[in-house]
Amino acid sequence: MQNPNQPPDLKHCARLQDRRLISVTGQDAMDFLQNVMTADIRTLTDNNMIYSLLLTPQGQFLHDFFVSRQPAQEGFIVDIFSMRADDFLSRLGIFKLRAKVDIRPLDEGAVKVYAHPSHGLRDPRHSALGYRLYTADVPPTAGIQQGTHDDYIDLCTRHGIPDTPAIQPQKDFAADMNLDLLGAIAWDKGCYIGQEVTARMHYKGLAKKRLLIVEGRDITEGDMLFNGGRVVGEVRQSNPRETEQALALVRLDSLENLTSAGNKPVAVTLPAYLENSVS
Repeated sequence: MQNPNQPPDLKHCARLQDRRLISVTGQDAMDFLQNVMTADIRTLTDNNMIYSLLLTPQGQFLHDFFVSRQPAQEGFIVDIFSMRADDFLSRLGIFKLRAKVDIRPLDEGAVKVYAHPSHGLRDPRHSALGYRLYTADVPPTAGIQQGTHDDYIDLCTRHGIPDTPAIQPQKDFAADMNLDLLGAIAWDKGCYIGQEVTARMHYKGLAKKRLLIVEGRDITEGDMLFNGGRVVGEVRQSNPRETEQALALVRLDSLENLTSAGNKPVAVTLPAYLENSVS
């Protein structure tokens, strides 16, 4: 677990323009979300947020998102990757049935999402990432560097944390992308969609692949990684600030002697939070 009191590595304020905010309110809002998502909504307070997933019944990834309390009314705010928001809304509509819940996206740009070093709600995935701030106003910036989305992805990549586009829907499992180690799953919460497969992989240690930090020349998203001519990995997230660094999904039995498509050596580093989970 990450130390919540550790100062973040995030030193700048960066607007995350690829996020969409969705309001979930109504008498059944809490129970509705609790029954479909992997995290435990009962752990929410006014001072924290949770990171969660929506999975297929077979345990494969569909969406990752943050949930926080909605201050103005009894309800919740979902913070999700904007390009997948419509699919997320469609799926929640299918699950809604007769539940007394109102699900609606906030007007785009009305409330903006920022990665911030000191204001907002602590990012629950990793202490290095600082806070997520939702505001319609100009964020506090006194003494803080102005950053960009690339600065934010640079920090995520250096710590082995996937941004949503790195995760492939209906293909990846939570453990493949280390989401099980980034606080996305509450193992003691009870039922959620995809629980049976996810729990079995966790308790039986069935994960055969993990998202790792890789370094090498001319590596970019989509590249295959090889071991002795056999494909054993795929680059999923490039570092926009360090061209020779990326995140790749790699088979755990093939971490040595990795090469890129151009037969150039690739070095592998385990994210610090993963070191005690891979033998």
